[in-house]
Amino acid sequence: MKETSNNEELKVQSNSNANKKIRISQQVVIFVIITICVAAISLVISYAMTTSVTSKNNRDFEEGIKNKSEYITYVVNDYHTTHSNLGETKDMVDAVAFSLPGRVMLIDVGYKVVIDSYDKDTGRYIIDRDIKAIMNGEVSNVSYIIDNQYQYIFPIINNEGYIDTVAVIAARMDAVNELNEHMRQRAHILVLMFVIIGGLLGYLIAYLSVRDIKRVKRKIGTIKDGTLEHIEDEGLFSEAEALTDDINHVFTKAQLLEESRQEFVSNVSHELKTPITSMKVLSESILMQENVPAEMYREFMNDIVQEIDREAQIISDLLTLVKTDKGPESLNFEKVDMNELMEVILKRLKPLAEKRGIEITFESFREVEADIDKVKFTLAISNLIENGIKYNVDGGWIKVSLNADYKNLYIKVADSGVGIPEDCIEHIFERFYRVDKARSRDTGGTGLGLAISKNIIVMHRGTVNVYSEPGKGTTFTVKVPMNYIGNK
Repeated sequence: MKETSNNEELKVQSNSNANKKIRISQQVVIFVIITICVAAISLVISYAMTTSVTSKNNRDFEEGIKNKSEYITYVVNDYHTTHSNLGETKDMVDAVAFSLPGRVMLIDVGYKVVIDSYDKDTGRYIIDRDIKAIMNGEVSNVSYIIDNQYQYIFPIINNEGYIDTVAVIAARMDAVNELNEHMRQRAHILVLMFVIIGGLLGYLIAYLSVRDIKRVKRKIGTIKDGTLEHIEDEGLFSEAEALTDDINHVFTKAQLLEESRQEFVSNVSHELKTPITSMKVLSESILMQENVPAEMYREFMNDIVQEIDREAQIISDLLTLVKTDKGPESLNFEKVDMNELMEVILKRLKPLAEKRGIEITFESFREVEADIDKVKFTLAISNLIENGIKYNVDGGWIKVSLNADYKNLYIKVADSGVGIPEDCIEHIFERFYRVDKARSRDTGGTGLGLAISKNIIVMHRGTVNVYSEPGKGTTFTVKVPMNYIGNK
C-alpha cells in the first residue's frame, strides 16, 4: 500500500511538472532579439557595401578596358595613316596587352589575325559569330566574362568611317577579383565585430532592463520569511522606482493590517475575558462567604446575568462584523423606499431616546429609492443613530436627514452630544476603539458598532464621514450609490 501511495504521488508530481509551462527569461529574449537585429542590420549593410564596392571595381575595370580600346584604335589608325612599321604597332599592342595583363588580337576585314600579342594565331583566320556581327556593323561591341577573363570585342573605324579592323581584348580579372574578395573578407570581419558589439550591447541592455526587477524580486522574496521591510528605491530607474513605491505602499498597508489583526485579536481576547473574569470574581465572592443573605445572592446573580448579556452582545457583534467582512457578495440587494425605511428605524429608536429626553427629528428632501441590503443597511444607520443617543446629553437632540442627487443618496445624523476629540476622530471606526472607555461600558457599548456601520456602508460602495467638536456634538454623513455599481 505504501509503495502504491508513493507511486501515485510520483505520478501526480510528474503530471504537475508536465503541465507547467516553459517560461523564457525576459533577459534572454531581449539579448537574443538585440543580437539578431544587430546581426541582421550588419549583414544588410555589409551586403550593400560589398555589392556597391564590387560593382564599382568591376565598372572601373571595364572603364580601363575601354580606355585601352581607345588607345588601340588610335595606334591602328595611326598605322594606316602614316604607313608606319607594323612591328612598331605590334610593340605598342604588346605593351597594352602586358599592362592589362591579357591578350590583344587585331583581325582585318578578311578575318585574318594581323597582330596577336601572344604570337599564337598571327596569320591565321578566325571566323567567329561575334567578330562577324561587328564586322558587318550589326552590333557596336561585344563584352562578356568567361573563365575569369573579360572579353571585349570592338571595331576599329578608319578615318573614312569604315571598319577595317576588329580588335579582341581578353583581360584576366585576377586583380579585380582579389580586390573584391579582400573587400568581402573585410566585410565579414566587420559583421563579426558588429555581432560581438551587438551581443555585448544586447547583454548590457537586457541586464539593465531586468536589474531592477530582480532586485525588487529578491526583496519581495523576504516576504516568505515574514519580513515586510520597505524596498530602497535609490539607484532605480523611474519605472522601477514607481513600482517600488507602489509595493512599499502595499507593504505599509500589509503592516497596518497585520498590526490591526494582532490588535483585534488582543482586543477580542480582552473583551471576552473581562465579563468572564467579573463573573468568576462574583462567584468566588459568594462561595467564600457563609450564611450569605438571599438579597446578596440575588444582587450577585443579577450582576452575573448582566455580564452574561454583555458577553452575548460582544459575540453577536463579532459575528455581525465577520459577516460584513465577507464583501459585497454576501449582500442581498433589493429596491427599497428609503423614506419609509428611515421612519421605521427612527420609530424603533425613539423609545430609547425618550428615556433621556432626547428629541429625534427627521427631514426628507425628496422621495428616494435605492438598491440596498435592507437588513444590513438598517443595522448600519441604526448604529449611527444609537451612537448619537448613547453619547448625547440628557434633553439633547438628534437631527436625521435624507437627500439624493441623480446618482447618490445622502443620510446625515447630527447630535448635540459630548463630541469627539480631534485626535480620536480618525480612530473611531476601528474595532473596539472607545473615546471614553468608562462611559462606553456604562452605556453597554462593545466598541464594534461604528466599525460594523462603516463595513456595511463600504460594502454598498459608499462612504461615511464624521465631523465633531468636543462639547458641540457630532455629525455623520453617509453617501451611497442609489444603483449598486458592483465591480465597475
